[in-house]
Amino acid sequence: MAILKMKRIEVIALQSDAKSIVEFLQRSGAVEITQRTDSGPSAGSDTGEALIQLHTHASITQFDKTLQMVNAALLELDEYAPVKKSLLASLSGRHELTLAEFSERSHKVEESLHHVREINALAKKIETAHVVISYTRTQLESMLPWKNLNIPMQFTGTAHTAAIVGSLPAPYTEDSLVSALAAAAGSGSTDDEIDKADDAAKEFPPLDVTIVSSTRELTCVVVMCHKSEEAYVRSNLRKIGFSVHSDPTKHPPQVRIARFRAKIADAESEIAEASAQIAGYVNERENLEFLSDYYLMRRDKYEALGNLLFSRKTFVLDGYIPEKDVPYIEEIMNKYFTASVTIDEPADDDDVPVLLKNNPLVYPVEDIVQSYSLPSKTDVDPNPAMAFFYYLFFGMMLSDAGYGVLLVIATLAILFFLKPEGTLKQNIQKFFLCGLSTVFWGAMFGSWFGNIVYVISTTFMGRTISLAPLWFDPVTDPLKLLIISLILGFFHIMVGLALKFYNMCRHGEWLDALMDIGLWWVVFLGLGGVIGSMAVSVSFPLQTIGLYIAAGGAVGLVLTQGRASKSIPGKIMGGVASLYSITGYFSDILSYSRLMALGLVTGIMGTVFNTIGSIGGGGIIGVLVFIPIFIFGHTINIGINALGAYVHVNRLQYVEFFSKFYEGGGKAFKPFGIKTKRYKFKEDK
Repeated sequence: MAILKMKRIEVIALQSDAKSIVEFLQRSGAVEITQRTDSGPSAGSDTGEALIQLHTHASITQFDKTLQMVNAALLELDEYAPVKKSLLASLSGRHELTLAEFSERSHKVEESLHHVREINALAKKIETAHVVISYTRTQLESMLPWKNLNIPMQFTGTAHTAAIVGSLPAPYTEDSLVSALAAAAGSGSTDDEIDKADDAAKEFPPLDVTIVSSTRELTCVVVMCHKSEEAYVRSNLRKIGFSVHSDPTKHPPQVRIARFRAKIADAESEIAEASAQIAGYVNERENLEFLSDYYLMRRDKYEALGNLLFSRKTFVLDGYIPEKDVPYIEEIMNKYFTASVTIDEPADDDDVPVLLKNNPLVYPVEDIVQSYSLPSKTDVDPNPAMAFFYYLFFGMMLSDAGYGVLLVIATLAILFFLKPEGTLKQNIQKFFLCGLSTVFWGAMFGSWFGNIVYVISTTFMGRTISLAPLWFDPVTDPLKLLIISLILGFFHIMVGLALKFYNMCRHGEWLDALMDIGLWWVVFLGLGGVIGSMAVSVSFPLQTIGLYIAAGGAVGLVLTQGRASKSIPGKIMGGVASLYSITGYFSDILSYSRLMALGLVTGIMGTVFNTIGSIGGGGIIGVLVFIPIFIFGHTINIGINALGAYVHVNRLQYVEFFSKFYEGGGKAFKPFGIKTKRYKFKEDK
């Protein structure tokens, strides 16, 4: 079916049915709703009044906030009540709900939303407790050096003595601190100050120094002196970097330390309790997942409502719909709603969206075209032609039947047991078909995990058994593989030119197609005759005939390819210059030598790993050596070469194939549908 034909759809219905109709269209996933820009009087208005657009931004914003809240609650559940999932769980598709099940679950939305708020409140409580712990630990760490102090840090002394409590940014003992203070007192800047300082140093007041704790970075100290000397002592302490700690309490540090530890313990207990409460909601996970999808659907619905135009009693909906879906949509709309459904052909200047529809062999490679560019309205769908060469080339590049069998088994298991959806399912189907092609080419070339049968038989069985290739062994005859690769590349490019020829004829450009493509075919036919005469002996002068045919095609190109120029010299120069394109064709054909290169690499690497694995010889030790090397080596080999085959087969399509005929630039058809993450809903038909 290739590119599906699109129709324009206009729905005019009662405003009271707007939400129901939008919900139906959302479940059907068949209509791309477009935004109508005109707001003048319309056939959909009751009295000719102007149509208006609903402002749904506030509702959408509220849905976004709710979605964020629900998803946050799910993340909390994942953290505090994780569910063990297999590595393949991400490949599974969504769970399907009937409309009755969906309706039943919708009635529990408010209850689930209440649980969401409770989970988020508990999470906030945990977050606050973590902040408290972090802040309190900082305070505790600053207080721990004072744990041996048995007086409050605010203690200032008695009636006749002064107590100075603080810290110094260096290690001190009682004696070294007294010496440092004396030295500080003995320092001065002017001669007078120095003399006074010398006298002061000799008569520094008596002190009682207690070192509470000392490290390389900090010394906590209590200095006692006479009340009358306090200012002098403080002044000299400041000279050596003394700082006073601000402690708001009148208790010894041990009391504060105990309080900090109790506060941390309380916060940790609060975290444990809140974590357990969150974990208790583990059975609500499924309801919360439904809630997330429910609000995502509502958000999309209101976004669609914002694209409609409303009068006092009716609304108007515009969009695109595949022609194949028109009967079903019309039937449901006419059966359940009071509505006028108009189906028209798109205008010539409409940017009609593109939807591809192909058979099961072609559908899996549609994403290759989509990742490049969708076909424009003037293009043909390249997928049917590309699919054959895609599978063919992938199999040639991987070219090991054992690897192909693994691909087929793995992809079949995923499709059967996990039931993936969307692009993932498409890719799995693609690799299944690529696996079949790999089995075919591997059997043709005689490669089954390299030469595993030969190695096992000679190493462990004492006799020689090998699987002969059904065609030939490319390792012993690489030139043959190169020739086949170039021939296949030539046909691939010719198919691209044939598609361009067909597309031009489809648009009435018969003469241009004959001159721009037909003449090149004449040239290639002649060159093919020349090359064929070198490989095959015939009774007639094939080489001479080929040269004449090629020359005739070249003359035709010279005479026609400059036709766009207005001057005769320009026409001639344009025609002559067109012959230079022959180098581009040969360059493109040489690109297909990568088919040979990757095909050889796979087989050779497999053989090398088998040889390395057999170095242990026969017997139990040889088996124990062989098995891990075999598994590791071939895992690396299939991983590297499957990736290489995927990359290079895409390149051959994009660069060598599409460049011959394909323009692209189409806009993807994006129907208004259910884009949920965990559940899908099916409209009863």
